[in-house]
Amino acid sequence: MNTTDRKHQSITAAIVTLAVGLAGASPVTVTASGPDAASITASVDTFRSLISEGGGLNAPNTGPFTNGRREINWDAPALDAFQSPGLMPANFFNANNKRGATFSTPDGSGFLVSQRVADANGRFGDIDPSYNASFQAFSPLRLFAVRGGVTTDTFFSIPTTPAQSATVNGFGAIFTDVDATDSTFLEFYGLGGALLRRTLVPASPSGLSFAGVYFADGERIERVRVVSGNTPMGLGVLDGDGRDVVAMDDFFYGEPLAVPSPAGAAVLCGAGLISMRRRR
Repeated sequence: MNTTDRKHQSITAAIVTLAVGLAGASPVTVTASGPDAASITASVDTFRSLISEGGGLNAPNTGPFTNGRREINWDAPALDAFQSPGLMPANFFNANNKRGATFSTPDGSGFLVSQRVADANGRFGDIDPSYNASFQAFSPLRLFAVRGGVTTDTFFSIPTTPAQSATVNGFGAIFTDVDATDSTFLEFYGLGGALLRRTLVPASPSGLSFAGVYFADGERIERVRVVSGNTPMGLGVLDGDGRDVVAMDDFFYGEPLAVPSPAGAAVLCGAGLISMRRRR
């Protein structure tokens, strides 16, 4: 990041809006950007409260619960064994450290968690030394990225029953070194793959950005697509000339709830028909 970019770094207050989604939902969108963690923490805390719906932070390997939230801050000690330049198992937070999230990438070859940020190359400086200065962390230990790509799909499950699919009421993520206003965004998909909403992440060169959406009217999220920048990390790959290299930090999402089985849905539908016939 050059000196001019840093002088003109975006410092944006939280934006909380009510909007109508593509599938009729009325989501609450929270975004923020600024030079450091302190500048976005209030907005992140607002989002945490929304998705928790009266609950709190639910610990890994516990539950299921009917409210509260899950967070992934890439600080699990077992991730030392998978830190960059190695790959993190895509199901680490659904198997090793159960928080009900599994990842996939359509354009990359796997997922990277940085070395600890206190280390000499802890902000992906092992990939390119300049990233140590360009990236910063919201929470203290690690950052997250796609190797060879920019797209992360997040699927949800019941944390204590990893094979059981689930949905969530909202999802948010923190990013570092977003330069362009249209390079980084979240897409929210409901049951059946319907696109519910697409939300841009605000820019903050060399700083931190946050975006999250809470579906307040009961719409449920089956999958979230996170697009982090428009250029994958690599040796000698720097911002400029239309390139925006972005890393990710904490993920936040509401407590995963089980997806009704087709058999259960049929029973509910049948019960409704019987009830209607009786009223007639």
